[in-house]
This record gives sequence, C-alpha cells and structure tokens, in this order.
Amino acid sequence: MPTLTGQIIKDIVSKEVTSATSILQSEISGVRNEVKNLDQKVNGLDQKIDTVITQLSDIAGQFKKFDEEQTVLSGQMSNRTDRIVKLEVSVFGDAAA
Repeated sequence: MPTLTGQIIKDIVSKEVTSATSILQSEISGVRNEVKNLDQKVNGLDQKIDTVITQLSDIAGQFKKFDEEQTVLSGQMSNRTDRIVKLEVSVFGDAAA
C-alpha cells in the first residue's frame, strides 16, 4: 500500500516531468522551424547560384565567339595588308616598300 508521502513525491515528479517534456517539445518545435527557415534560405541561395553560373556560362560563350571573330578578322587584315604591299610594289616599284 503506497504511503501519502510517496504519492505526493510521485505527483510532484510527474508534474515536473510533464512540465519539462512540454518545454522540451516547445524547444524542439522552435529548432525545427529554424531548420526549415534555414533550408528555405539554402534553397534560395542554390537557385541564385544556378542563375549566376548560367549567366557566367553565357558570357563565357560570348567571349569565345568574340575571340574567334577577332582571329578571323586578324587573318583577313593580314591578307589585305599583303595585297596592298604587292600592289604598291607593282605600281610604285621596290623603293616604295
């Protein structure tokens, strides 16, 4: 047969455990919310990084095209310079070169 003191202690311990459990569950809920917020921010950051990488890839492609165009134009300029020199030599002679 339980004693009155034992029952009082049991009730107090039960109330404290219930109170501590409630506080712990509240804290866990707060941590979960913070983790969800952090996860959302990370996902947003991932999307921004993807956008930046896509834009940088486009810019790199444009620079490559520009470089190829410059190479072609340089070759054409060299050919034209050679033709002009030949024409000058044939019109004005070797002294003009």
